[in-house]
Amino acid sequence: MQNAGFKVDTEKCTGCGLCLDVCPGNMVGGKVLRLEGGHPVMVDQTKFGWQGCWRCQHCLAICPVGAVSVLGESAESVSPAPDKSISEELPKLVKYRRTCRDFKKEDVDGKTINAILDAVAAVPTGGNNQRLEFTAVCSRDAMRKIYEAEFGKSRQMSLFDDSSDDLSALRLYDAPHLFIAHKAVGDRFKDGDLVEINMATAYFELLANSFGLGTVVSTYSAELLSKNKEVMELLHIPEDHRFMTVVGFGHPEYKYARGISKKRKTYKIY
Repeated sequence: MQNAGFKVDTEKCTGCGLCLDVCPGNMVGGKVLRLEGGHPVMVDQTKFGWQGCWRCQHCLAICPVGAVSVLGESAESVSPAPDKSISEELPKLVKYRRTCRDFKKEDVDGKTINAILDAVAAVPTGGNNQRLEFTAVCSRDAMRKIYEAEFGKSRQMSLFDDSSDDLSALRLYDAPHLFIAHKAVGDRFKDGDLVEINMATAYFELLANSFGLGTVVSTYSAELLSKNKEVMELLHIPEDHRFMTVVGFGHPEYKYARGISKKRKTYKIY
């Protein structure tokens, strides 16, 4: 039996049943949560999965009084709801972010990188399968090893040569850090697996910009790196894992004063 560690503080719980209503396992015909004595209980599960506990923590997130604990997490240990100003600020960020092609030659501090990685871990996956993995290159020294493994130590590359204007080596434009979302891609859910990888990449790129960092997303770099066995080993990416894009990131050399507006063909159906 897989134990989700579902607990309820009966002194706080009002018996509202919201956790039962939003439980995905309940929605697809499982009997995961039920009210017993006016409080929710989790039925013993043979495994995490489709008609069992999805490990999604919906029950914890929905509880209005913070009475639920699950998977070792409680209302006190997880993130609160965002401020209402996010509805104004997030659209501004989407319009403001630019592809960065000029980075400062300094490392981003580890606290900032960890905060971004902690947030991107919450990216949605199909059925909450949670099989996505992330690789982050967190220093210029580590990036040097990636470049040398790809191109050889004898070649001068723009990342480590201030006088060079050659930005074509890896198409990351001197970014001192690298993020890659990757996953073992199966035949049955191949398209869904690839969507998850790209969604995680998009989440990371936007989160990095929210911390004031510059980013460049590259499919060309992903293709180059994925074909080099030595590089893949340095990145701790298994042979059966795939990725379609990578994100170079770091402190931007230039700050933009405002966002921009783009016009796209849009169909509104009422």
